[in-house]
Amino acid sequence: MDLKRALQQVQKGATPARSDSPRAPLIEVFDSFQGEGRFVGARMLFVRVATCPLRCLYCDTPNSYAAPARFPVRFGVREAQEANPVPADRAAELVRQVAVALPAPGRPVRVSLTGGEPLVFPEFVKAFGRGVREHGMRLHLETAAIDPDALSKCIDQVDHLSADWKLPETLGPAASPSAALAPGQTFGERHRRCVEIAVRRGATVDVKIVLTPAVTDPSLELALTELAPLREKIVLVLQPVTPFGAVTRPLTRDDLQRHAAAALRAGFDVRVLPQTHKVLQLP
Repeated sequence: MDLKRALQQVQKGATPARSDSPRAPLIEVFDSFQGEGRFVGARMLFVRVATCPLRCLYCDTPNSYAAPARFPVRFGVREAQEANPVPADRAAELVRQVAVALPAPGRPVRVSLTGGEPLVFPEFVKAFGRGVREHGMRLHLETAAIDPDALSKCIDQVDHLSADWKLPETLGPAASPSAALAPGQTFGERHRRCVEIAVRRGATVDVKIVLTPAVTDPSLELALTELAPLREKIVLVLQPVTPFGAVTRPLTRDDLQRHAAAALRAGFDVRVLPQTHKVLQLP
């Protein structure tokens, strides 16, 4: 299928969705080389889900907090519009159409389902994952990993989990009561349970910790201690923050070296990876 035909199918709403297919609001569908974690630089198709219970201080996708009536499906420099909320089988079909319109179609494709927060819609994640995997693709789920019960509902359709480990210094006031923390609490136990669920499933797992200038040594060391029993099963990604919003300063070199040394001493397989898509001017 060429680009023109793919665009025509999207515009006409080809492949009508089943009425019972779970729905979710989306922000965009596009392909990029930005990758995530160990897959930085790898080509992926991205599906961005709207809504998020968190308000991370460094969040650079505030446009994902609320869903538009229609969202763009991008074919390189061209795009079509699709109505929200979209059924999971329709979303999987859109991904297939974007994939076959790529300059090198037919190769195995990784599909990153990101947000916002996809686990707000676990039934959609499961049905969407089943759909893209039936098309011969692999589902990568990028999540804040604060809802292990939701992850349990869809993990059987997830090939790779990219799970955040949120440090309290990086969080603003929660947007949802389910994500509110009492003073002194962390998401550590919920994060750990999510990682355990993915490991039992046999998925590959990256755990990402965003490091801002406000992160303290005790905070990071607590996270490393809680995650230590799983260190042989994961890749730990330390991400020095890209300043955005409330975070106006980058991490200093000394802070980065000290935090990375702590993770290495704790025995983790560590990657230090900043966001690359902004530097490469990719979406």
